[in-house]
Amino acid sequence: MMVSLNSQLVRLPMKTITIDINKPQQIIDGWGTSLCWWANAAGGWTMKDIYGKEKREEMLQLFFTEEGLNLNIVRYNIGGGDNPDEKQHMFHARGIPGYKELPDSKYNPEADWRQLWVLKRAQQLRKGDFIHEVFVNSPPWWMTKSLCSSGNVEAGDENLDKSRNDEFIEYCVDVLEYLQKDLGIKVDYFIPMNEAASDYWAKGQRQEGNKVNQGESQTKLLTLAYEKLQQRKLDISITGTDETNPTIALQSYHMLDASVKEDILKKINYHHYDEDDDALRQLQQITYRNGFDSPKYKLWMDEVCYGDGKDNLDLAKMLITAIDRDLNIAHANAWLIWQAIDTMAENIVNQCHWGLVEGMYQDHKNNELEGILDITDMEFDLGDYVITTQYYVLGHYSKYIQQGYFILGNDGREFNCVSAISPEQDVLVIVLYNDDNLNKTIVLKLDGFVPQMAIKIVSNDVKKWATTQLKENFMNIELEAKSITTIKYMK
Repeated sequence: MMVSLNSQLVRLPMKTITIDINKPQQIIDGWGTSLCWWANAAGGWTMKDIYGKEKREEMLQLFFTEEGLNLNIVRYNIGGGDNPDEKQHMFHARGIPGYKELPDSKYNPEADWRQLWVLKRAQQLRKGDFIHEVFVNSPPWWMTKSLCSSGNVEAGDENLDKSRNDEFIEYCVDVLEYLQKDLGIKVDYFIPMNEAASDYWAKGQRQEGNKVNQGESQTKLLTLAYEKLQQRKLDISITGTDETNPTIALQSYHMLDASVKEDILKKINYHHYDEDDDALRQLQQITYRNGFDSPKYKLWMDEVCYGDGKDNLDLAKMLITAIDRDLNIAHANAWLIWQAIDTMAENIVNQCHWGLVEGMYQDHKNNELEGILDITDMEFDLGDYVITTQYYVLGHYSKYIQQGYFILGNDGREFNCVSAISPEQDVLVIVLYNDDNLNKTIVLKLDGFVPQMAIKIVSNDVKKWATTQLKENFMNIELEAKSITTIKYMK
């Protein structure tokens, strides 16, 4: 690059990034999404286009196919339902139906039909690399102290009566057995809580939640889950601690009984709603104390979403930096978004852009949120959607760094560099972000990897997955201003 300085042309040195090909790090399980809450809305979009394709199928194609995001992991939520005697306080999609509406009701396997349709179809669309985790936000409302699945009267208080721990886990295992044996959907992991140590789960809020104290209470639920799965001979692994950020996840892990950490826990989950690089490093040290070849656990970043701001690369940058930290500092095996689709109507009202896709959950002809959410002047119908910049940004990783790939070390932190190599070591993927307002040229040093072909994929506020084949100068890569670039090298 050359710039003018005092009427003279000065050539700036190009940045060199070295990819450490010969020291593979963690193996990638894949990329994915939680199904609640979006699947509880989009799973019911049975309206058809002129070719007879259902809208919900169109959505699944966007997420779970190679042409789309190529996601292969889902987290299914066992809903708590809610007290029919209470005034509605959960927006449409956030009220996940329970399998038993009342304590003396029979199990209703079709209660959660929308989320189940998405789960089954996602499994069908994958080619043998599907991973399925089940989690719980709240016990059934009728098992709670407050008789409400969004939390206790005091947000910092546990809401599940300890005398019903056994009953709660038995209920969950009934659902797991139904999913696995009746529906034929393999369940790989189970955790009976979500952001359990947080103090914001209060009665009457807009989503399900349940406080479970760190230490003894969390230990008890995880142990019960493990024991009942063993009794039923269900080959499902236990996950913990699934907290709102890496700091709290680390705290909750340390407070578990040694028997859980040594004999029961197979995977650690954390959410990325706060940045704490030191906690990420400590999670990495716990997971890979014996090296990347012999991990003690799997480690997933299994929930985050961003939405405050305009739909552009500046907002999507938050996703880019999170993936960089999670894969290069924590060395997570998987990365999952919270809401693949989020509610367009709420986004319009709040002038934000949550979700990889913004979808219209409300129907002008039958708005169940009449008096709560005014959609009168919104020029969208039920099932209309808009694809956001974040969708395309995630695709720069999820479409190319596939299950079984190994993350590689690099010195490109300035460009949020993420690099990975295929198990056969014949495909090398490098993702780079240029946050500057100027184009930059970098030199990639591939440490002995000699490619025969290369493609370059670029996205910014205008381009979306713009793809070109590199014919020469494979190692000198121009990064456009304010853009994300993926290079796929092939031997």
